[in-house]
Amino acid sequence: MNTLDAIKARHSSRGFTDKQISDDDLKAILFAGGQAAVGGADFKSMKLYAVQDPELLKAIDEASAKKRPGSHPLYGAPTLVVLASKESILPSIEFTNAGCVIQNMMVAAADLGIDSIYLWMSMYGINEEPELMKRLGFPEGFTCVGTMALGYETKAFPKLKAEEQRIEVEYIK
Repeated sequence: MNTLDAIKARHSSRGFTDKQISDDDLKAILFAGGQAAVGGADFKSMKLYAVQDPELLKAIDEASAKKRPGSHPLYGAPTLVVLASKESILPSIEFTNAGCVIQNMMVAAADLGIDSIYLWMSMYGINEEPELMKRLGFPEGFTCVGTMALGYETKAFPKLKAEEQRIEVEYIK
């Protein structure tokens, strides 16, 4: 698949089977994240965690659901990728870095036929539970700046039309 086809294939999945992705695919997806544009090339300010432990996933899901009781913010995904960062050399750029890293991983996942979703609530769930940060192994001074779920959809969800420009563009020449 070429890059534009992978970008068009990528969509947000909101329901996953319990089928785990392969170690090789996970490694390739994480590698894609590590190739992202990062402000000031400050790669040492970030760490990726690939979580597949069912008990830890359940704890993160429960902590993340506190703002919306009864919800399951991880959508049953068998893999959660957590991006942690300390304050970078450029204030607050860690969230821009997270967007670049996670988008790279989502496009790589689409290329491999793996479904994904960029998650926001789980970032709060992790950051509000120091015990979760400890269980994940965050170094001192690191917080969660982004998460994404990986797996295989339980059903086909409606997808946005990939052939349309979805953001208005103004050309200034």
